[in-house]
Amino acid sequence: MKNTQINNAWQGSDRCENCSIRHLVLFSDLQQSDFDQIHLPIDDIDYSSGSTIYEQGGHIDHVYTIRSGLVKLVQHLPDGKLRIVRILGQGELLGIESLDSHRAEHKAISLDPVQLCRIPHSVVSSLQQNSPRIHGALMERWKKTITMADLWITQLSTGKIKSRVARLLLLLKQNSQDDDSLYMPTREDIGNILGITTESASKVTAEFKRNGWLKLLAHNHAWVDEKQLSLL
Repeated sequence: MKNTQINNAWQGSDRCENCSIRHLVLFSDLQQSDFDQIHLPIDDIDYSSGSTIYEQGGHIDHVYTIRSGLVKLVQHLPDGKLRIVRILGQGELLGIESLDSHRAEHKAISLDPVQLCRIPHSVVSSLQQNSPRIHGALMERWKKTITMADLWITQLSTGKIKSRVARLLLLLKQNSQDDDSLYMPTREDIGNILGITTESASKVTAEFKRNGWLKLLAHNHAWVDEKQLSLL
């Protein structure tokens, strides 16, 4: 079983208001009067790599802000296969769809050590009712979720396999917090993102490495030649 640790549960405004990534997260535009309405604990949780945060179809009463690390959203299909539909990083919101249904549409799995803030639905609902700022922030998150879902479909589901792998790496580089590298998915994960076989993913990445367009680095990261990949 993968390790999960709740570092602390805290209540009130100080921690949110002084968060080092506040400019990236759901509460970025809140003012002191809004923070004063937070009366339930918000858990700061560490997950080790490969941990399940929540299960597809499961009942959840929280949303999660990613403070650090990466999380993949996995959808199990009726035929038993699975697809990775998104990879989310720092500042992004997990489980936004559950605010309406209390049901998780995907399985969320940490790709590396991840730190999350777990926010009760009731806190978000209360703020949404009393603050136009949180309502606007949620609308922006929904819009981003829809935009990214459309982007993954249009960019990663059509065209030749080599081009789709290149687009995936460029998309990961675009969303990387590191200026010089990107998170490098496993060959199996590349296959599950693009709907191709692991063998096909291995052949293409091996070709990229031979051509000097892809260099594997430590800690599941890689460097890519963005100019060359963009030509494919």
